[in-house]
Amino acid sequence: MKVALVSATKNSIQPIESAFDQYAQDIDYIHLLDSELLNLMERDGYLTNEMVDRFIDLCRLALKSNADVIQLTCSAFNDVVDLLRPIFQVPILRSDQAMLDKALHFYRIGLVSTVKETPIALTNYLKRKNPRVKIFSEVDDGAIHLLSKGKREEHDSRVLTMIEDIHDKVDVIVLSQYSMEHVARQIDIEIPILTAAKETVLHLRAYS
Repeated sequence: MKVALVSATKNSIQPIESAFDQYAQDIDYIHLLDSELLNLMERDGYLTNEMVDRFIDLCRLALKSNADVIQLTCSAFNDVVDLLRPIFQVPILRSDQAMLDKALHFYRIGLVSTVKETPIALTNYLKRKNPRVKIFSEVDDGAIHLLSKGKREEHDSRVLTMIEDIHDKVDVIVLSQYSMEHVARQIDIEIPILTAAKETVLHLRAYS
């Protein structure tokens, strides 16, 4: 199986590669990156026609590369999947689908995000699947950009602060961005911590 990984930030690339190395070395994958997408989302605050067109272009490239599956890796854009699926014949998967499906085994779900548009997309999915689920959200908007500036310790500290603020209110914590994957290893709490890259690769492995 060949997977096309469609990303809107380079910060998603290393976490998903590490997850493939650890859990699914036999799956072939390619990267398709449009780093302008996240800037557009932060500027406009919602999914625009321009952004959808860019995703269509990326999906066409994926098909030209003979991808069997198209996997998004940026959670702020997951609502675009419903617009893309009728256009293309190959499966197109949300970046957070496997992680959120696992989170739905719990009633009180905590979302930790570093892009302010992300909780909307995640909450839409969770509520559509189970309207009764209770969602708590912590957002440190823009913290994701600290990684690109080489300020990993500051990024991690701010993520850990959000986790500290929310963990006693929920049954499970969802780290919304792939770029927070490594922070999960720094956490020692009793409730589960779900990360998107790991759950995505495990799902792709079962999917294959």
